[in-house]
Amino acid sequence: MKHIKLLTTEFLTIEYNAVDDFLHAEWHGAVTTEAMVQGYEQVLYFLRREHSHKLLDNHYNVQSMWAELADWFANDWHPRTEAAGLQYHAAVYSQNYFSRLSTDKAIKLVKSGIVKGFDTVENAEGWLNSF
Repeated sequence: MKHIKLLTTEFLTIEYNAVDDFLHAEWHGAVTTEAMVQGYEQVLYFLRREHSHKLLDNHYNVQSMWAELADWFANDWHPRTEAAGLQYHAAVYSQNYFSRLSTDKAIKLVKSGIVKGFDTVENAEGWLNSF
């Protein structure tokens, strides 16, 4: 089995890709800021539990803007994930213009530079699998 489902909520599905050794967080719908914070805390929990150093953060189907969380994402959550061992973070941009801007803002604020944005899941997976 390649993908092991770890969590499913209204806005987020988290799976562990056991073959390629990365966590896949797939966001969908009009995600509230509260749900996004809770979801990212779950991502951190599973990164630790699975001892994974790679994250595919898929926002392709997100329909909401979350720019107000960019500072929290970059300066609170991301340093904690890096301390837990995260080394490569591939973020897939949303089809929604405003959600895409939110993701791009968050990526630019991450000081370590380990986050890279992609237009497709396939390109993000390819980048993660190159490590």
